[in-house]
Amino acid sequence: MYLQILGGSALLHLLAAHPRVVALFGLGLTAAMLAGPLGPGRQVGTATHLTRIEAAIRPQLEITDAREAAAKQSAQRILARQEPGEIPAIVAETLRRCGSGCTDISTARITSDARLLREVLVLHELDKAARASQESRRAAPRTPQPESVGASRR
Repeated sequence: MYLQILGGSALLHLLAAHPRVVALFGLGLTAAMLAGPLGPGRQVGTATHLTRIEAAIRPQLEITDAREAAAKQSAQRILARQEPGEIPAIVAETLRRCGSGCTDISTARITSDARLLREVLVLHELDKAARASQESRRAAPRTPQPESVGASRR
């Protein structure tokens, strides 16, 4: 379980340090895995837990690496556009999707720290890609599974 002894930015930094996990599962699910009752109880344990999850998803590296590269480019475009209100709205949405582990850090705090802002924008874009992938899998027509040999005798 992730404990908020270092403030919400600690969870954001942990998530940003493991973009492949966020790219595959999204912010909400990744944060939930860390906050669950079976998760580790300290930040170092949480980082180890994320490292183990990342190692388990190695077969998905091509997908997660492509999502990470696209997310970094998209975050850079967002920063370059400087649309009024866009960045604070993205930060607020990212904090909301992150859940209770990110409620003790403000949008203003994030937008005033260039490095943290860039990390949060990348997390936002990774989360969007993961959610889009999950939604497309849900929407895809399912192919019927062949019955097992034993099932046809019943």
